[in-house]
Amino acid sequence: MTVNPFSDPTHFWSGLDHGHTRLALWAVGLAAAVVVVVAVAYAIFAVAWVFGGQDAVSDNWVGFLAAVALVGGLAVSFAASVLAVVAKYRHEDWTLLWLPLSVFPVLLVLVLLAETFLLE
Repeated sequence: MTVNPFSDPTHFWSGLDHGHTRLALWAVGLAAAVVVVVAVAYAIFAVAWVFGGQDAVSDNWVGFLAAVALVGGLAVSFAASVLAVVAKYRHEDWTLLWLPLSVFPVLLVLVLLAETFLLE
């Protein structure tokens, strides 16, 4: 009799968990989602800025998208950081926990630098 190396294929996390807690999976998943959403929003912002200048990004959906992505990204990445800290406290030893532990501080530093040097 052979052992099936895969767990239940109908379970969403079946290929990802490898013994990690749901807390750690949520932390990494939320942080990865924040990275993707912020990167896509600011790629759209950059393209609009290059082709249209200041008028293309101010007071329209592009500027709103960038602002919501950043503020929402800060909130969600903070939650992911808290989940990752709790997972680390519970002795979760997953190397991907560096992502939720670093996304919030990086976004916070970027916001502070932008507010200090770019925005008036």
